[in-house]
Amino acid sequence: MARMLPAQFDSSTASAAERKLFELLQHDPDTRDWVVLHSLGLSRRARKPYGEIDFVVLVPGHGVLCLEVKGGRIACLSGRWETTSGVGKTHVMNRSPFLQAREGMFALRDSVLNRAPQGFPSGLLHAYAVVMPDVTFTEHSPEWESWQIVDHEALKRPISQSLLRLASEQRKLHPNTSAGEPSSATMRTLQQLLRPDFELVVTRGAQIEDTEAQLLRLTEEQFHALDLLCDNDRCLFEGAAGTGKTMLALEYARRTAAAGKRTLLICFNRLLGDWLEHQAAESDQPQNLAAGRFFKQLREVIISSSVAGDFLEEESRGQTTDLFDSVYPLCGVLAVEERNQPFDVLVMDEAQDLLRPSILDVLNSWLKGGLAGGRWAIFGDFQRQAIFNPTTGEELKALLESTAGHFTRGRLTMNCRNTRNIGEETALLSGFSSPPYRMGQVVGLPVDYHYYNSARKQRDALADTIRQLLADEVSAADIIVISRLRLANSGVAGVDGGNSFRLAEAGEHVQFGSRVPVIRFSTVQAFKGMESPAVVLCDVEQVSDQEPQAMLYVAMSRARSQLIMLVHAKTQPLIAECVRRKLQENWRKIP
Repeated sequence: MARMLPAQFDSSTASAAERKLFELLQHDPDTRDWVVLHSLGLSRRARKPYGEIDFVVLVPGHGVLCLEVKGGRIACLSGRWETTSGVGKTHVMNRSPFLQAREGMFALRDSVLNRAPQGFPSGLLHAYAVVMPDVTFTEHSPEWESWQIVDHEALKRPISQSLLRLASEQRKLHPNTSAGEPSSATMRTLQQLLRPDFELVVTRGAQIEDTEAQLLRLTEEQFHALDLLCDNDRCLFEGAAGTGKTMLALEYARRTAAAGKRTLLICFNRLLGDWLEHQAAESDQPQNLAAGRFFKQLREVIISSSVAGDFLEEESRGQTTDLFDSVYPLCGVLAVEERNQPFDVLVMDEAQDLLRPSILDVLNSWLKGGLAGGRWAIFGDFQRQAIFNPTTGEELKALLESTAGHFTRGRLTMNCRNTRNIGEETALLSGFSSPPYRMGQVVGLPVDYHYYNSARKQRDALADTIRQLLADEVSAADIIVISRLRLANSGVAGVDGGNSFRLAEAGEHVQFGSRVPVIRFSTVQAFKGMESPAVVLCDVEQVSDQEPQAMLYVAMSRARSQLIMLVHAKTQPLIAECVRRKLQENWRKIP
């Protein structure tokens, strides 16, 4: 895939057509080793003091291609060109887009030749074209050749095909241009002349830090959700990954505890439970807030009860399914009733993994008034996150309704965890026909794909990726490597970080002040409910079946600001097709 300069699309650029072309160039597998410069400014264009070329594409061995992009409806009336956007706004052009592209091409060529070092090829091929991604353009004129047009029909094929044809046809007109250029050396010189490396002073660490600051805010939707919780005793909130369920659950639990209500905040996952427990300890009223993994919280009650002996005997037989499905609930109900200290408020996160009849029996005893008459807030994603519970989302909600009776329902639709790039590509690769949430306004860094065809190449890719992140001033504490497999079974097991880094299981004790940065590793299942500024997802072997798609949905959505994917080469065509779907207008609409 092409190297984009800059690496991400400028969110201040209003042109949807330019965004579409940017993503097509970025994700076309056949643009490997190409360099694409978006919005290249020119200090002089023809007789004008300044100008801009929408895209300059450097194609090794073929030439320098200058592209003018015109989106929306295109018209030429009495020699006057105009475009009309999707909202009906018309823009009149002073001259034809073909003339604009031609002027930009010559201005670029002259600028390069005037500043090029000795030995630079003077016969380098230059070509220009007009890209009209929203219309089919079949008009004819002496002003342009058919191969200088890339329209809606042409973009149904890979963009690389149209641009290679452009270079080929232009070379037929100018057979004396330098063959085999630009070479690798010429490409480096062109890049330095057109967009020097001083633009790289903003490190990836700084970009992630800026993105994090923009993401870590409660949205207006979440404030409305808190109001709904305050006005209703029993609420079920549904929301896709990244819509802020955990943060909202924690904030509500803090508020009820601060109001003097004994509050129980529970989840399913161990790592998330440990984090919630830590957050509760630092709250204003820690004595009123018990938080953590459901089974850990329940075990503490059981161990202090008269059924502790029976429970410990069963527990000594191992962590079996029967232990969690039968022994915990049975002993839990007895222990909770014996203690007779029900909570005033119940807050449940990860409901898709906890809504089971046996667990609901325990909660009925643990909550003052029970589920039908007590005060509770339950948060869940009933679409793709139930990787521990085979029951469908509708069945889970029906179970809660049969147990608790009437309750208020709310829906969280704004993705406030992930950047737009991560949110969109998570939904695409997870098999959604349209986004399960509304995207935020923080575009962020692009999702970075690295393809491998062997365990050794995946290990090498991981080592290079982590070294580059650390060199880009991303903190080791902000990076996590996750996989559907345990580390011992993963393709990255035994990765050699040398003196650059060490890979360690999440939760492993790390000596404070370690000289070698420690990068955490976790399974997707264990990291469910958690999040990190930068995530490297490895061992991605499939993206098309329901089970791996559910795992991808959980895994990819853990990343807030930077997502790097290590995926098997066989998935490359499917990923390219998913990215192509992202460009369709109806994809961006929530059902």
